[in-house]
Amino acid sequence: MPRFIFQIFFVACLAVLSGCVSDQDMLILKNRVHSLEMDNARHLEKQKTYDRKLNKEFAEITGRVGSNDRMTREKYAEINALLDGFRDEIRVLTGRVETLEFLIDRDGAGDTAAASKELKRLDGAISRNYQRLMALEAHLGLEPTDTPSDTLPSDKPDGSESGMYTAAKTLLDNGDNKGARKNFETFIKTFPDSTNADNAQFWIADSYYRENWYEKAILEYQKVIEKYASGNKVPAALLKQGYAFANLGEKGNARLILKELIRKYPGTSEAKIAREKLETLD
Repeated sequence: MPRFIFQIFFVACLAVLSGCVSDQDMLILKNRVHSLEMDNARHLEKQKTYDRKLNKEFAEITGRVGSNDRMTREKYAEINALLDGFRDEIRVLTGRVETLEFLIDRDGAGDTAAASKELKRLDGAISRNYQRLMALEAHLGLEPTDTPSDTLPSDKPDGSESGMYTAAKTLLDNGDNKGARKNFETFIKTFPDSTNADNAQFWIADSYYRENWYEKAILEYQKVIEKYASGNKVPAALLKQGYAFANLGEKGNARLILKELIRKYPGTSEAKIAREKLETLD
C-alpha cells in the first residue's frame, strides 16, 4: 500500500457514519447467524470424530511410548495434523463471526439486539470449542497448556493464552476500549507467536476506530497489514482503513485502499463490502 497516504495532517473534525438497519439488512444478518450456527454444529460433530480417533491413537502410542520406531513417529505426526485441522476450522469460523460483527457495527445503532444476542451465543460456543482443543492438547502432551475451566471464561485474565485473549475481547465487547487495548497489548507481548496475535492487533486498531480516533486506527490497522501479512485479518484491516479515511473526508485515500483490497482479495466478503462503499465515494 502506498506509504504517502500516511503523510497527511490529522484533521480536527471527524465525520461519523450513521444510519439504521433496514428490515432486509436484519434478515441478512439473521440468516448469516443461523448459517454460522449450522457450521458450528457440523464443527462439533467433526470434533467428536476427532475425539474418538485421537483416543484410539493415543492408546496405541502409549503402549509403545519407550520406543523410537517409525510407526510411533508417524502416529504423532498424524495426531498433530488432526489438531492443525481443528485449529484451522476454529480460525475460519471465528473469522466469519468477526465479519458479521463488523457488518453490525457498520450499519449503525439500529435494532440489532436480537442479532447481537445470537452472535454472542455463537461466539461463546466457539470459545468453548477452543477450550476443548486445548484440553485435548494437554491430554496428549503435545503442547504445554493450562487446564481449561469447566465454566465460560471470565473478564479477568487467567494467565493462559485463551484466557487472556477472551478477557480482552470481552472488555472490548463491553465498551471498555482502553482496558481492552491494554490487555491485547499484553497478550501480544506474552504470546507473540499466537495464532490470535493478528486478531489482537486488529482489535487494538478497532478500539481506536470505535472511539472515532481514525488517524490512530489507520496506523494500528497498518501494523496488522505489515506484521501479519499472511494472517486472515489483512482484508478486514484494509477495509477498516478505507472506512477510516472516508470518515476523515480523505475520499481519495479511501478509494486507493478499497481498490487495493478488491485487487488483492477479490473473493472475500470484505471485498464485496468495499465495492459497495466505493459506490458512495464517487
